[in-house]
Amino acid sequence: MAEPLVIDANPIISALLGDTARELLFSHKFLFFSTQHTLFEVEKYLPNLAKRLDRPEEELYREFQLLSITVCQANEYDAHIKRANDLIGGRDAKDIPILALTLCLGCPLWTEDRDFDNLSDILVRHTADLIG
Repeated sequence: MAEPLVIDANPIISALLGDTARELLFSHKFLFFSTQHTLFEVEKYLPNLAKRLDRPEEELYREFQLLSITVCQANEYDAHIKRANDLIGGRDAKDIPILALTLCLGCPLWTEDRDFDNLSDILVRHTADLIG
């Protein structure tokens, strides 16, 4: 059975760049969940990523749309916003929605963002932890 994971923006961007994260996203070992907020954040970077990769932006956008990530809306994790704010709001307020979703689903968060390190109430998984 696939392990549920909440996925942050940085592994998604890494996957689009073709890093190890790409293999994990297509491995079928995991069920991925993320916030609409996070996916909008990734989408903002697509033009720059396309230039960096020397690929058409439309092609990268289609690839992004094909990623198997369940998108969760704010109303699904609203009850956890206050706790998320208490835990990470002082470090990076942009991380509150993804942390709230992680708290809501009670599964690990896949991120390379060190702002999540040493937070109580969640298990953080880095790419290196997921390989193998």
